[in-house]
Amino acid sequence: MNRHIKKYFFYIWGRCLEVLGKPDQALHFYAEVIRIRTFFLDVQHRYQDVFEKSSHPCTLELHGGVGDFLQHLPFLLKHKDAHYIVVTHFPRAKAFFENLGIHIQHYHFYQLREEHHLIKENLKKNKNSYPAPRQIFFDAFPFTPSKNKLDHERSMPLIGLHMTPSAMTSNPLSRDFIDQLIHTLLSYPIKLVLFGTQAELSHFEFQEDDRISFASHENIIENLAEVQYCDVMIGADSVFKTMSSMANIPTIIFYEDVKSHFRDRVFIDPYVKKNIMFPYKYAYQSLEGEKIKPAIDFIMTILKDRLKLI
Repeated sequence: MNRHIKKYFFYIWGRCLEVLGKPDQALHFYAEVIRIRTFFLDVQHRYQDVFEKSSHPCTLELHGGVGDFLQHLPFLLKHKDAHYIVVTHFPRAKAFFENLGIHIQHYHFYQLREEHHLIKENLKKNKNSYPAPRQIFFDAFPFTPSKNKLDHERSMPLIGLHMTPSAMTSNPLSRDFIDQLIHTLLSYPIKLVLFGTQAELSHFEFQEDDRISFASHENIIENLAEVQYCDVMIGADSVFKTMSSMANIPTIIFYEDVKSHFRDRVFIDPYVKKNIMFPYKYAYQSLEGEKIKPAIDFIMTILKDRLKLI
């Protein structure tokens, strides 16, 4: 039985068991669907519902980086006492969850995809271990910044910009592209907030302008909290585009045109279908030279439509 047929098979069995009032068994079948296709039909909603009705003891796994954590977060904040395992390449994962008051029973850290694969294979030995539920959107914005630097009356739209993708995805946007983009944006009546770590931002030189501010706190939650004040987010394939799209903020994403079914089906396609995300694919290292202008034109067309820029 191929994977395409399997997801229907498991989903139908899950629905039948749910109707028969057997949430423990339905939980298992819905988990199998999610392992094959994360957002297949309404499986995430049904999975969460049977989990809440189930008395079956289980461990819930979270895999990936902070972008993955964000999609799990609506569930985690409602079920802080569940048994969780985190498998991640994000070195400050423990602080992230502790700041949110979520207890994680065990962490597995990896740097290479091969290490992640070995950890996943080992966890499969636990028959009562299931993927943690995800959501496409937040029920409510989950973070409050300790210093509301961007929370003030604005006479101009605020645009967020993050230039560096996740270390596990692709390469940073070119410096020439960023320079020309910022120059173009500031020719309009807008304000900019540049997101990223201080190390990331140190690779770029920015023109002096009182309309530019920075969100580069050491605590990533502080930076993510600032996203809520943006009218539009522009960025690479990183956690910030997930943060903005989950908050229903129009998001323009630039990423390399390489095959990645999981990335597309989990972090891009659901938001494109909802008209929240606007993707721009480019070939490796192509956002340079004559390729820059079409990319910037793509951004400005969306901004003029969404923000009514003149």
